[in-house]
Amino acid sequence: MATVALIGVAVLALLVTVLFGALVEMYRDVRQMRDAIGILDRPLAIDIGRVAGSHPSEHGLPRALDSTASALVLFLSEQCNTCRSIAAAFERPLPQGLWVIVEARSAATAEAFLDAYLLDGIAMDGRVLVDIEGAIAARIGLDTSPVGFRVEHGRLTTATTVPSSRYLTSILPEPIRLRSVG
Repeated sequence: MATVALIGVAVLALLVTVLFGALVEMYRDVRQMRDAIGILDRPLAIDIGRVAGSHPSEHGLPRALDSTASALVLFLSEQCNTCRSIAAAFERPLPQGLWVIVEARSAATAEAFLDAYLLDGIAMDGRVLVDIEGAIAARIGLDTSPVGFRVEHGRLTTATTVPSSRYLTSILPEPIRLRSVG
């Protein structure tokens, strides 16, 4: 009887090991598929060179960013599919600390982009701006999108590509609140 139970436990352990191996292989396959179709979040750090440490307004960004403690300035292009998927996933209202610059070829294409992703209504608070023909991006030296620039204590500090809305959510500034004194 004990021998039968021992054999049963051994068979069960072998079965669990085989199933665990299959699960690991499945996760590897899913990762390879995500990599092959380009949906794997692989942000790249961007060397911002001369822009590092400067005030955002020096490059045509809103002066309000010069006095903010922490913000993320996200550059999107109306011609970029990744930018479109990120814009479609925005929370309403925009998260605090997120500023969006929409690069567009013309005012008409900018308006179409804002309308398509319901950004025209939330653009009223000044945190969604249109950059016709990439004038602001050119002052910074930016020629790719989507890109997020980190602003700390009113200065541009770092930049990274933003490959997905998941990654965007992970890099948004989160204010730390003091506990209430009672």
